[in-house]
Amino acid sequence: MTFSAGDKIHGFTVESVRFSDELNGTLIEMKHSKTNTSLIWMDNGEINKLFSIAFKTTPENDTGVFHILEHSVLNGSEKYPVREPFVELLKSSMNTFLNAMTFPDKTMYPVSSRNEQDFLNLTSVYLDAVFAPRILIDPNIFYQEGWHIEEDNGEYVYKGVVFNEMKGAMSDVGRLSEQKLLSMLFPDTCYGFNSGGDPEYIPSLTYEMFTDSYRRFYHPSNARIYLDGSVPIEKTLLMIDEYLSKYQAADNLPEIQIQKKVSSSDTQYYEIASNEPLENKSCLTIGKIVGDWTKPYKNLAAYVVSDVLAGSNTSPIKRAVLEAGLTQDMAFSIEDSVAQPYMMIHFTNIQDGSKDQILALIREKTEEIIAKGFDKAEVLASVNRLAFRLREPNEPTGIYRAINALSGWQHGGDALTYMTTNDSIEKLIEMADTGEYEEIAREMLLDEEGLCVLLSLPSHTRGDEKRAEEKERIKAITARWSDEEKTENREMNEKLVLWQNTPDSKEQLDTLPVLSISEVSEEPEFNSVQKTETDGAIVLANDIAVKGVTHASLYFNLSDLSIDEISYAKMLASMLGKLSTKKHDAANLQSLIKTYIGRVEFGVEAYAEEGNTKECTPYLTARMSALNENFEKAAELFCEIITETRLDEIPRIREISIQNDENIKQMGVYAGHSIAITSALSCFSADNAVKDAAEGYTYAKNLHAFVKDFDAKIDALAGLSEKILSEYAVKNNLTVSITGEKDACEILRYFAPGKKAQAKNTYKSMLPDNMGVRIPAQIGFAVKANHLSAIGQKFHAGLRVAENILSLSHLWNMIRVQGGAYGAGFVISRFGNMFAYSYRDPSPARSLGIYGEMAEFLRAFAESGEDIDKFIISTIASTEPLSSPREKARKADSYYFTGITYEDVKKTRREMLETNRDTLIMAANAIEAYASSCRICVAASDPALKTCGELEVFDM
Repeated sequence: MTFSAGDKIHGFTVESVRFSDELNGTLIEMKHSKTNTSLIWMDNGEINKLFSIAFKTTPENDTGVFHILEHSVLNGSEKYPVREPFVELLKSSMNTFLNAMTFPDKTMYPVSSRNEQDFLNLTSVYLDAVFAPRILIDPNIFYQEGWHIEEDNGEYVYKGVVFNEMKGAMSDVGRLSEQKLLSMLFPDTCYGFNSGGDPEYIPSLTYEMFTDSYRRFYHPSNARIYLDGSVPIEKTLLMIDEYLSKYQAADNLPEIQIQKKVSSSDTQYYEIASNEPLENKSCLTIGKIVGDWTKPYKNLAAYVVSDVLAGSNTSPIKRAVLEAGLTQDMAFSIEDSVAQPYMMIHFTNIQDGSKDQILALIREKTEEIIAKGFDKAEVLASVNRLAFRLREPNEPTGIYRAINALSGWQHGGDALTYMTTNDSIEKLIEMADTGEYEEIAREMLLDEEGLCVLLSLPSHTRGDEKRAEEKERIKAITARWSDEEKTENREMNEKLVLWQNTPDSKEQLDTLPVLSISEVSEEPEFNSVQKTETDGAIVLANDIAVKGVTHASLYFNLSDLSIDEISYAKMLASMLGKLSTKKHDAANLQSLIKTYIGRVEFGVEAYAEEGNTKECTPYLTARMSALNENFEKAAELFCEIITETRLDEIPRIREISIQNDENIKQMGVYAGHSIAITSALSCFSADNAVKDAAEGYTYAKNLHAFVKDFDAKIDALAGLSEKILSEYAVKNNLTVSITGEKDACEILRYFAPGKKAQAKNTYKSMLPDNMGVRIPAQIGFAVKANHLSAIGQKFHAGLRVAENILSLSHLWNMIRVQGGAYGAGFVISRFGNMFAYSYRDPSPARSLGIYGEMAEFLRAFAESGEDIDKFIISTIASTEPLSSPREKARKADSYYFTGITYEDVKKTRREMLETNRDTLIMAANAIEAYASSCRICVAASDPALKTCGELEVFDM
């Protein structure tokens, strides 16, 4: 239907109707007559339909109340009185997005689906969750998602999902530094508080404070509703009005105060691994408020300034501090999604005592650059890169539009202010001739009003101190308890466990709207490639619709390399595009990349034909995306990087390697499950061994050794790299994939014919069966892995349904709900990989034991008669996520390399649809065999590792 200003529909009045060429859709703005709730619909015809409701939530302390509310309101509501509707929807819907998000000044609840009925179901559950949650009558939800104290082996401990999530988040020095700096920048407003919650202060949040915060902030007058895509608008508005019409408009709404600029300096300590020296391991973080939300172009201009000055190792300010030996790395960021955008510069591992020297050097270099004037070509290069990324967001794009709308809309501005960027990009281009960039740089880096400086010092004991401090806080609380209070706490825990272990009744579950399995198509999505040969190279053409952009992926066969050489190949890949070429120095090369190439990346990947665990083909991969009008120049530059990179820039290679080494150490803290999964799977197949050598613990170990003994090992790296680029990066050894209008010949002409490497090779991992990776963190990650081939099983798609049942019914309940970990799951891939994992887990040893109970649980489930269809639906949905053309092409390439055909994918779909009790019993037998001979990898602190049995422990 069409709308005009003044139209009234289901309690809403249309305020404006505007078409946006940039968004290729019509923005319809409405106001709910009774509650003044603002609603906008981006009517763009997209098949993916999105509903989002957001509340302005302004923290008043560090308890993380809005983060806990975000988790909790999705745990049952008046109309849907099941214990966890969120999980039930994960089990049963075809959603393309289903989550909630806490920001520093808002909480957002978005859901989306391609299926109209599914979209309406999801929207109904989310509306009831936010406006009629059970949290007001059931404190168990608060205790589970927030925090509580329970007895564990005679000792009192804190438990809670958000509590442990934030213990993990605040173990990362980057997050720790950012949060502390925000408290310095915004001492008087909501942005100074930790919206996620500080583990030290989360336990000061009471249930009464929690429910009071809900009542104050979760009112329709404080909400903004965003719709996107081809939503059934009348049905949707009618559903929304049913909730809003129960309320009256409210006047006392939260306001975000404006922070006056303040200058300050402070010091804090962070945990560092015990095997790391303390010398030169301090971090310096500086920041200041740089604008306000009303000037989006200026906030983007601040990004351009940061990119020009410090976006890469060759940028002038970053180059200056690196060459002076004052720091190992520097990251300059702009945050513009808040009312007062701010800048932050983080220096990693600075030279001891160099804080003042770094600040002085930044000032000196900035003054020099401003006096000379910004290089116009550098500015336009950064603007071009920014424009490309703004126009090519990841899926689901509706989520990004919803978030961007709020950046202006929430503060009383126009929703289109941040949804559209073309006008701002044009302004940024004009500014290259006006001197405005120099003035912005002056405000950011030379005006010291409002500058905050934080020094984070390393400590070998900080981790143990934090654990001891937490124990002391619990001891202080429990020591004051009377016998009656001890009894009350024990009874509270008993009630909580009983509630957690009491399954929803059929009557409760039947209240949830679910799709019929008849809604699921028997025809799977499948993007095929057309294979041809040109000049000795294999060319894959992807028939995927893409507008104005061409994506190219190059795969160079590295099968002649040994497993140890794979790690060196990955080190090479990490340097491509950052070193000089024979035609361009590194700084000029970076500028040209930003000008002509929208996206570029290099890596090492391995593919094996389905069923072949002994052999695989590793590839050096090179990927780029470019606007069609830039493609010819982009291809020339892209191929120049591959064929003409100079490998004699020893100081720069050392610099990049040290930065990479530090990055992978930090990855162990914030994403230790990734390292653990890759490492635990490494012995089961050749492709897993290669993956471990390129991105798992073996890669980390080899990179550490390379950096430690750089002078002795650099010749080997340079020699192998030269061989890879001259002997393997050739046409006869190349498979090139093209998605878009351009031709592969634009790329092939830059490569010599060369010789073909062997088709595949055998690879084995040398990691032990049971290993621990010691990380400086307050939480852990636990993995148990096996392989179908190792237990004499073959893949059947019913195993994927079983995996889904175990992840969402067993592991979710036992590890997340009862164990307090932030996440857990079980995966069985069509290539045979089997692994269970936990994420930000306070009790990794406990999780390892729970993995052994999965077969028993699955058998009981199969015998229970519980509905399997809903799990089939969500399993199929997970195989067809919303994907950009670039992502679809990458998946199509992987199908080609692994030999998977449309018939294979259709067979998988059929097996999923036919999954029944007998299938699950078969799966339970396979999972029992999995559990009997697993490999284990746990990433955790030393005290946690000691509880996990006999592990061979390594340092990250």
